[in-house]
Amino acid sequence: MQKLKVLFNKVASKKKVLSELAGIYPFFFTVIFIFLMLQYSFTTLDSILYDLWARIDFGIQASDDIVLISMDEESDEFLGDTFPYTYATHVRFFEKLGEDNPFLIAYFPALFEPQTLSDEPYYDRFTSLLDDYTKRGGLFRFATSIDFWGEQLPPERLKHFGYLLAQLNIDNAAFSRDNVCRRAILNVAGDDSLHLWAANRFREKQNERPLESNSFLGSYYVSKADATFSLFRYSSDPRDGKTHFQTIPFHRVVTGRYPPGLFKDKVVLVGPRYISRASDYAYTPFSKDEYTASQLNIHGQIISSLIQDKTVYMIPNIVTDIIAVIMALILSVLISRLKPSSGLTFTLLTMLGFIILTYLLFSVMGLWVNLTHIILAIFIVYYIWVPFRAIGEYQQRFAIQEETKLLKKVDALKQNFISFMSHDLKTPVAKIAGMADILQNQFPNGEEQKKYLNGILNATKELNKFITSILDLTKIESRNLNLKKSSKDLNKLIEGVIDSLRFEAGQNSIRIEKDLAPLYPISMDVNLMNRVVSNLVENSIKYSGENTTISVKTWDDENWVYLEIQDTGVGIAPQDLEYIFDKFYRVKNDASHKIKGSGLGLYLVKYFIELHGGKISVQSELEKGTRFLIKLKNA
Repeated sequence: MQKLKVLFNKVASKKKVLSELAGIYPFFFTVIFIFLMLQYSFTTLDSILYDLWARIDFGIQASDDIVLISMDEESDEFLGDTFPYTYATHVRFFEKLGEDNPFLIAYFPALFEPQTLSDEPYYDRFTSLLDDYTKRGGLFRFATSIDFWGEQLPPERLKHFGYLLAQLNIDNAAFSRDNVCRRAILNVAGDDSLHLWAANRFREKQNERPLESNSFLGSYYVSKADATFSLFRYSSDPRDGKTHFQTIPFHRVVTGRYPPGLFKDKVVLVGPRYISRASDYAYTPFSKDEYTASQLNIHGQIISSLIQDKTVYMIPNIVTDIIAVIMALILSVLISRLKPSSGLTFTLLTMLGFIILTYLLFSVMGLWVNLTHIILAIFIVYYIWVPFRAIGEYQQRFAIQEETKLLKKVDALKQNFISFMSHDLKTPVAKIAGMADILQNQFPNGEEQKKYLNGILNATKELNKFITSILDLTKIESRNLNLKKSSKDLNKLIEGVIDSLRFEAGQNSIRIEKDLAPLYPISMDVNLMNRVVSNLVENSIKYSGENTTISVKTWDDENWVYLEIQDTGVGIAPQDLEYIFDKFYRVKNDASHKIKGSGLGLYLVKYFIELHGGKISVQSELEKGTRFLIKLKNA
């Protein structure tokens, strides 16, 4: 026993240490890995998530007020001219376009001074057409760009019509450095870009307030470039053939083959879109590895975004880092208290919730939350805490298994002790009963001697019953009780029990009535069933009181054989009724104090009946008696 006590103490100590370490180690590793993770910017992952939100953005509407006129290989072939075309071709184009009275024209092809004398008159004619268009209230600007030689300006005589920078900003020095177009240039050196100018003019046409470059959500100034930038939002897929903008080839306008009114009051962008020239295309969130979105289309997307005042504000990284740390701490606490499977479910739901929330913030409010650190923080917490929880549970399970083994050993020792004790007690009890019987029957005794000898014999009977009950309990708990079934008539067994107890019942003036219907023999362990019936009838005799009646009745149906034992005794209180079949439970009343018992009788009765596949139920009412009903399988 001393060794077992030492083992129990070791197991308890080990469980305590494991419990303490299970909380310290994962928290320590979580802090270290979160700190290391925050030192790195995962721009590639950031851009993947940003571009995903940009592709499925429902917070900006596609505009029907922008029309694209593309100069391409088809127009070259049809017109017999080559980009950027002669002024003669531009005159023919502008004569047709001007007839439809567009609201604003942005001219993207880089025009030069006339290259031939024959083109001089057309140069003058083109100038007069532009002058006439602007005098009628039309808005016109040349779109310029900057290359190694500086800004590409229009010819000298055309400059007075106005020109503005329409440079696409490519992410090759910031964000993920993947050459994707995500930002718009709003202002350079104090002058609005073509995109902002065109957007503000159209807003004024719609009676909306024009916007300053620094008033857009998420706009920021870069002193080195002396320019203001902002992330714009794509209103539709900019790839060729998928864009929402109405797009018409340049030569169809030259020949007048377009629906009347197509350009009326619209923003018209005229520019090159040559499949053979990579410089006419750019990468976008919709196409990051192939040139399928023309720059002309992207210019339209920028203007549409600025007209609707739909830009993006990037939440500072310090804010997302704080959110990541707070989220990691909260998850650490929760996962440390959950099972590994529940921890996985909670982690996935948390991650999904953050993804949905950030998408809604992007689409509804134009806020970009850098999710990478938050998602990685969630992964770090999960992959640190859940394995530790699993290891901790495994170690606790191992400790419990060891404890269970020890308990089984203790239980086996207890069973052996009880069994040996019971067997060893039976021998002296039998000797005492034998000697008392010899003294009573073989020697002359006075009345007082007979009284004491009867007391000894009755006490040995009670003690013998108690020892038998303890032995049965030991067999039950060690699963060592086997049925020895045989086919017997239950009625004959009942009659034998009643006959053996009639003398005891007669001493208390108790009458036992029986109503036994004819029964077929059933399969049962005769010894155990005899003890069941004896116990119930004996209990009725003990608790019925004098001058009462005990009724024993049997009947059957197709499935069951029924045995009812009913008395008119003191009854059982409702608060005791649900416990009377429990081990060592005894009803506490005035009658029970005078009657000896172990509290095992009804427990064994219920166990023996259920071992036969039967059922037992009880009904009782104080001062009116108790009724036990047994059901045994009719087989």
